Amino acid sequence: MIQDEEFEKLVLTEERINLLGFRPQKEILTNHLLPYAKDLDEESNRFLAQIKTNLAKAVMLREMKPACGMWSARLMRYIKIYGLKFGKEDHISFIKLVYELVLIPDLEPCKVQKFATLFIMLTKDSYLISPEELTLPWRPLYDAGKRLFDKNSSNTGMFHYYMSLEATYMSMVKNARPYFEITATKEMLEKFLPYVAPWPTDSQFGGPLRFLPVGLQPKYAAQGHELWFDELMTLWDTCYNSQGGDPDLLVLFANLAKKNPGAVDWTPHVSKMFMRFLHALNLPVSYKDVQHCRHLSLGNAGMFNTKDPTLLLLSLNTMVEDMKHVASWIVWTINPDGLVLKHLRSFLAGVESYLHSANSGRWSFKLRDLLRKLAREFLKRVRKEREKKYLDSWENNTPEGYKLREEDITEFVMIVLEPTFQAVYSRNGSLDISIALQNLATLRPAIVIPPLLEKLRTSLTSLTEPHRVTAAMSAVAAVARPMVRGADAGYPEGPTHVVPLLMAVIPGLDPNDIKKTIVTLHFILMFSTMVPYIDCSSAHEYWPDLTEEELLTCELTAQFEDFILLLLDKLFTIIESSVQENVRLETKDSDGMKSKTDAVMETAISMAVSTVLMQCSPKIFTEALRKFKAFATETTYEANVSGSMIGVLLRVFAKINPEATLAAFLPQLCEELQELLATDEALHEENPPRDVVYRLVLLMEVVTANGTVLLRYIDRVLPVLDRALKLHSNYALCRACEVLGNTLLSLSAIELKDSKCSSKDYGSAPEKWLPVREWGSGCLLTEAEFKWHVPSEEEAACAQMLVDRYINPEVARLKLWLGNERPMCRERRLRSFYILNSMFTCTKFLPPPDEEPVLLLDSQVPATNVPFTNGVKHTVLLNGENVRVAMTRLLLQIQSRMLADKTDDTRGLELLIQLWERVTIMKTLRNGPGLEAKIRSHNALERALDGGSGVGRSVCKVDGARLRMVSAQAAKLQEEARLALVCNAGIVPSALDGLKALYDLSVNVYTSIRILAQVRLYWMLGNYPYSYRALVPKLVELLGSVGDGDEGHAKHKGALCILLAPKMTPLIAKQDWEVIRVMWPAILKAPLSEKPSIHRLEQAFSDVIHRHFPATNTRLAMTDKSVDAARSLLTDEELNDPIFVQQLAKAKEYEESTSDRFEKLYLELIDELVDIAESSSVQWRRLELVMQMLFSCPSLQTQYPPRAVKLFAKGLLHENIGVRRIAQKLIHYALKQRKRKLKKIEVDPYEVAGVTKPEKHIPGYRNDLEWATWSKDKELKTDEDWDRPWLRNYTTGFYAWPKKLEVAAPLKEQNFAWDTSPEDMEEGERYIYEFFSDEGNINKLINFLTVEEKKGKDKFNGTRTTMFRMLFAHYGLRITNKLMEHAISCAGSSEESKQRFAAEIGCAALRAPRYWRREDALAIQRDAVKIFTAGLTAVIPETQEDWGTAVATAADKMDPVRNSEVLRALLQLCSPSPSTGDTTPDKETSFVASARLYAFQGAVTTLSWRAAPLAGELLERLEAANFIQHPFENVRATVGSLLMTIFNLEVVFPGGENSCMAPRLKDFLSVVKPRLAALYDEKGDIVIKSTATRPLEPCSTSAQSGPRPSYTLMQQIRTLVQAHMENSHMDHAHTQVGPADGHESEVQGEMEAESLIEKERLPERLESMLQLAGDSTTSAHAHHEHAVHLLTTVLTGCTGVTIRGINSNMETQFELVPIACALASRGTTQPHEELPRAASGFLGSLAQAHYSGAAFDCMLRMLEDMANGKSWWARLACLDFALPLLFYGLPMLCERPERAVRAENFTMKLMKDTRVEVRQSAAKLLTGLMHCRALLDEEKTLRTLIRSCHSKQLDERHCGVLGLCAYLSSRPYSLGPKLGDVLTELARHTNAPDPIPATIRTALADFRRTHQDDWPKHRDQLTEEELDLLADLTSPPTYCA
Repeated sequence: MIQDEEFEKLVLTEERINLLGFRPQKEILTNHLLPYAKDLDEESNRFLAQIKTNLAKAVMLREMKPACGMWSARLMRYIKIYGLKFGKEDHISFIKLVYELVLIPDLEPCKVQKFATLFIMLTKDSYLISPEELTLPWRPLYDAGKRLFDKNSSNTGMFHYYMSLEATYMSMVKNARPYFEITATKEMLEKFLPYVAPWPTDSQFGGPLRFLPVGLQPKYAAQGHELWFDELMTLWDTCYNSQGGDPDLLVLFANLAKKNPGAVDWTPHVSKMFMRFLHALNLPVSYKDVQHCRHLSLGNAGMFNTKDPTLLLLSLNTMVEDMKHVASWIVWTINPDGLVLKHLRSFLAGVESYLHSANSGRWSFKLRDLLRKLAREFLKRVRKEREKKYLDSWENNTPEGYKLREEDITEFVMIVLEPTFQAVYSRNGSLDISIALQNLATLRPAIVIPPLLEKLRTSLTSLTEPHRVTAAMSAVAAVARPMVRGADAGYPEGPTHVVPLLMAVIPGLDPNDIKKTIVTLHFILMFSTMVPYIDCSSAHEYWPDLTEEELLTCELTAQFEDFILLLLDKLFTIIESSVQENVRLETKDSDGMKSKTDAVMETAISMAVSTVLMQCSPKIFTEALRKFKAFATETTYEANVSGSMIGVLLRVFAKINPEATLAAFLPQLCEELQELLATDEALHEENPPRDVVYRLVLLMEVVTANGTVLLRYIDRVLPVLDRALKLHSNYALCRACEVLGNTLLSLSAIELKDSKCSSKDYGSAPEKWLPVREWGSGCLLTEAEFKWHVPSEEEAACAQMLVDRYINPEVARLKLWLGNERPMCRERRLRSFYILNSMFTCTKFLPPPDEEPVLLLDSQVPATNVPFTNGVKHTVLLNGENVRVAMTRLLLQIQSRMLADKTDDTRGLELLIQLWERVTIMKTLRNGPGLEAKIRSHNALERALDGGSGVGRSVCKVDGARLRMVSAQAAKLQEEARLALVCNAGIVPSALDGLKALYDLSVNVYTSIRILAQVRLYWMLGNYPYSYRALVPKLVELLGSVGDGDEGHAKHKGALCILLAPKMTPLIAKQDWEVIRVMWPAILKAPLSEKPSIHRLEQAFSDVIHRHFPATNTRLAMTDKSVDAARSLLTDEELNDPIFVQQLAKAKEYEESTSDRFEKLYLELIDELVDIAESSSVQWRRLELVMQMLFSCPSLQTQYPPRAVKLFAKGLLHENIGVRRIAQKLIHYALKQRKRKLKKIEVDPYEVAGVTKPEKHIPGYRNDLEWATWSKDKELKTDEDWDRPWLRNYTTGFYAWPKKLEVAAPLKEQNFAWDTSPEDMEEGERYIYEFFSDEGNINKLINFLTVEEKKGKDKFNGTRTTMFRMLFAHYGLRITNKLMEHAISCAGSSEESKQRFAAEIGCAALRAPRYWRREDALAIQRDAVKIFTAGLTAVIPETQEDWGTAVATAADKMDPVRNSEVLRALLQLCSPSPSTGDTTPDKETSFVASARLYAFQGAVTTLSWRAAPLAGELLERLEAANFIQHPFENVRATVGSLLMTIFNLEVVFPGGENSCMAPRLKDFLSVVKPRLAALYDEKGDIVIKSTATRPLEPCSTSAQSGPRPSYTLMQQIRTLVQAHMENSHMDHAHTQVGPADGHESEVQGEMEAESLIEKERLPERLESMLQLAGDSTTSAHAHHEHAVHLLTTVLTGCTGVTIRGINSNMETQFELVPIACALASRGTTQPHEELPRAASGFLGSLAQAHYSGAAFDCMLRMLEDMANGKSWWARLACLDFALPLLFYGLPMLCERPERAVRAENFTMKLMKDTRVEVRQSAAKLLTGLMHCRALLDEEKTLRTLIRSCHSKQLDERHCGVLGLCAYLSSRPYSLGPKLGDVLTELARHTNAPDPIPATIRTALADFRRTHQDDWPKHRDQLTEEELDLLADLTSPPTYCA
């Protein structure tokens, strides 16, 4: 939408406001650019008055369908056409009315989405209405969302809606949020916080926090963010490791920072926010490639659970949304203190290299998206802080002390620019980078543009890298406007580069490289929109005040003419290379087809040349026209490709300068064509020569010129048309008819005469105005001065003459044929059709039929016509009659005759369909892209050329305004959009006849005819609301009388295709019960067909109905609030209208009767579907479709009738598996509809707990939670205990208790169905009861359910479980006992399907009896326990997951107190028995034990905090049974996962440290640590013994689960002997080579000592091997093995806690880090390869975890301690661990300088290590620190390294060289400032002792590789001495003397 404050002031005069009767809120200013703008006010007032009156009446008369939906749709169209062109009072009334319409209870989802969309359109511009003027209640909107997305109906499928409804609803919440009451925040917190649950669940939603108002005025801060900010930030810190769900907290914080800048001190939170951002990028930085959580999210949506009162929405935020909020938070927290910018610099420095094209991966998209959004958001902030329209808004402004300074803007641009440059050459995401560069250049062009120009110049010289050329051109094109604006944008040198760049890119127009050609044309187009091509080289003679840059630019403009001519030469070359040649003699030109590539190229050429020529001065245009004429007329080209391109260019010339172009081309073309067509032989030629066709192509394009100019040449065109329209060749005739059509189009079209970038005279420059000073400047709408061509009376008379001359004879000829007065061959009829088609191009002269619309749907508020002004007051008639009416009558006769003759003239029928399209559709013809595509293209161009207002200039200033060419395009689109948004009262008889005619053709016998007709039919259905109702009787009749044979098959197939379309709103899924009532049965009753195509279409019905038939109301009641809101839109006169008063008195009665009618139709439909299903002749496919239809239309207002329920029950035993599956869901639906409403009471949770409410509330575990948690001492022994309040929802209470806690009322107050006798049951209930009471039915059902459906694919079936649960809950023991007996027997079976069935029944039995009597509930629970006992005893690998799912599902919403007996039984079953002493658990039952623990883990996970004591009891049992050190790997893996679940419950909020009910990881590790003593030797080192009691040595073995099979004795002895021989050989080798220095001597001595020890230990190892073979086992070895297993399990559990835990307790786990480092560094060995893997996983998880500041300091201390360790393996491992740790800890290093110093000291210490491996690894860490700019003083570090290079000690010398090489490697794609010094120093050590030379060679090789791509740029940055030095270092040595 165009915005221009000055123009808006101009059009909003007092006179106009008085004329309108109101001051428009915000209208579409483009309407004022139209030539008929003066008529639009009257038109809009008339339209608005209709909408206000009729929409209000529709609501007050309680008519939702069709009136309310129709008039709300018209309001949406009004907004699209005119904008918010109504007064503020009406605006507020509309908002309130639409808001109330959304809140109507039980409103069908499609209507909710429609009204919500309308609400968004009304409130999108929030600055128009302040919160003081409008207040909306938040709670009804929240409750509406709860109803819409409630899991109880939406998840089961009973309430079906489009997925887009969720996003629409959340957008509505966002727009409504500013208008909530001031007290809303407090109310929301009281509502939402009690449902905070840190643990993620199966239903996660980021919705509740989206309601919180974040934009309250600062004076209301105490009632706004101050209520929740500290609390939610504490919550986020406590649960910082939560990885699940929607980033709702980040969204909240980002919105707060943006909507309330400066309101919060973000300083304490900056580092942890950036750490989260760094983790969210999914970078490949990890410990030894151990990746965890590859798809991290930024929030804790699992904390705001939706299981009770909130909304169930799927995750709405993708990675794109993540980056949006990251960018928003970063930008809006920047303030003059520089802290955020400091962190941003460090952050982007760390990720910069991952933007390079060589390092692309899954992270690339996020990084590019972040850069784009950072730049965009920063530019938005600059504008909001500096532009008047934002400063005057009611929204919060940035405080003065918080605003961005000029230096802040510069620093931001410098920070973001470098990583953006890295991504310029990326092969993906170039658009993101271009947008980022554009926004940065808008802010600081002098910083951004010069490097880009250098990149482009460098790339243009490359012949081998075309991608770099196109990427560089795209980047420069993105910054075109800031460049050409020059001094106005702060970059005076910018315009001087334009002409050289345009000349330089001309070679890019290469016919052999299509991509480069298109990019080059785009580049030229971007600059051409802003630069007039006028020679200003003489400007210095007229303008003495030229600056140096302006003078240079003016001199360069002398090359414009050369540029235009060179451009044309290149395009001519492309056209010549595109000539389509016929290689076979029999091939004709008419057989050729234009390829997609040619079509794209033609469009690109047209757009570029059109823009270029539009900007040319008259002199340059004349030269271009002369050159083009010579090219186009000297040679004859084929017409399909090259000729078409030439024709397009000719059209461009004709549009821009019609006088010159017509004078140059048209007379000559007419003369040549008259000569070529002078003879009859030429007319009868079937394959006309190229001369004729090519000139017809040129003629049809040149006549598209302005109609006023064309009138002068019409006498020359007529003789040519007289002859050309008689051509017999269809190929040539089509071109001749297009000449006629384009002529009529030119005479009737409303078009802009020019769209130059300036309205000034181009011929008077540079004498009277200087174009170079206006390059890139916008044009205010007040100065646009657009000139339009509006058809005149003379042009209308000419068009009428052409119709009389060419159309009337053809009509008369067709009438003679229809009257059998004169025969007409097929070819002659085609010619008539071609000529008739050409008439309809003059749509402006062809008004719609003036007929009364046909009533298709009754309404109290019928639609009315809204005739839109089109600016043309002249019409063309056909024999004195409306053309459309006359043609409709004629076409009906023609079609009737052709179909009656059973013609095979498919081409004639195709043209007839095209005629129907042009006659019946009064909108734009389907030529070229659609309106939506044009609007998207225009918006993209507008964004690309938005270069203004970057540094605070107002939009109303010329330099920041919209370009005149863009405004012109917007005006054209607005004129086209008005025509597309015409509102009709209904379909007129003529159009209805056309609709029926197209329907007849849509069921034609020919496939091609059916397809074409159906496409046009769908267009008509979209243009005429409710017109589909006219087709329903015809479709029903056809489906009921489908005949045999090909014709019957074709009609049947055509009818089915019509029903399945249009794609978005299929006819079969219309939300109209009157249509569905007759249509669905007709489909099912249609005769069967054996044709595969019919079968495929019928199978598609199920999917279409499921996808496109959402829930539809059978009953609906309008709310009184909506009626009251509508009343404000009516005047007193309208309210007192007698007719309306009479209607209003009967409104409720009418509403009730409408609901009764819809409900009756629904029940009749269900009854008929049941009749069809019960028919004995129904085919199995049709039966499946019937069941699918029944499944797709459940109603929340109307129950399925008893007959249908009986059918559902029978369907459970049907032989068709598809029918059985649907029947199971339908039984669930039927029971859901008949479910008794649960009565609830409100209780005080503190009173129930027996504690007083504390004055200060502390979240988390508390004494008042004990009544809702499990306890082994709690047992409900009496009915009174059973009836006590119990907590169903485990997400309630952990954080806080709600004010009103609702729980189920006692049983005596409830009305349940399980104690109802069959006689008192409702009929449907009784049918189900009787079915399941029959033992035979039960047996058959179980037989079906225990049959394997898909081998290896069957899983636990939630649908069947839900059905059984509803059955058990509804009918009690009467049904339950019958199934439980079978389930118990099946549970012990070894068959997979039977065990799965038993698991489903057991799960249902545990969930169902929540509201039963105590005795019954306990009895069924005991039976369920028997099922699980038998199943988990006979469990097999295929059903292990099923049993686990069953237990977890059964525990959902389970009360651990009421079900304490069940949990105790499951605990007793699943937990291992205590062992005596330190004995090994039974190895024979490892799988069963693992399966049981896995199952019980599901219950603990689901119950979360309510099972904390249960988790503690389980942990004690695991320890008592020694299961934590179990010898089998599968059990240890399960126990490790179980430990993660147990310790994940340890969530402690500040102040609640002493009340935690969950087991503490710290306590557990304190108990475990002494038991690890067996791992240490007498020196305190960890020794992991292998099978031969030999110390662990590096080796690599494959991972293996379960116990590892042992080797044979001889195999292992052979291994030992071989090892002994190798050691002996090594000893011999060591004696032959002397050490290089003292240190190496020491190392060699250590190795010899180790070898000697190995020799001495060989007998011991052999003896140990014999003992392991079966002789004996020592106690020490057993303890050692137990310790290994124990440590393995503990590390696995801690890894799980770190990765998946809510609060990973990292500081508690730090004491395991040294052990893990010692283990992970040594590799794997047999049989304990699992332990090093677990250690690596543990370190990998800690390295990628989120750290608080205190935890990070603790980890730094631990790293410093490990650096002093004795084992070099451990030191090496700690370096590998430190690399990812310090990378993700960059924000922490940036926060406190002392941390960076400690990290540097740690690295430097290890770089001086005695082991070369440690030094090299430390150098990698130093490289990373330097690369991320994490060192506090890099120059000081370099000086220290250089001093080390001069040391005499080899270790320290090597340290210095490694550090300097690290400096080289730290800039992989740039050059460091100290590169020269580093190279100089390295050159001195090339001949040093090893390994120094090898280190230097490796570093320089890497340097050369990484800098190769941009070496020309890097070379310019180096001095000659540095280049020589680098060449000497990188060149191989020569050995020649």
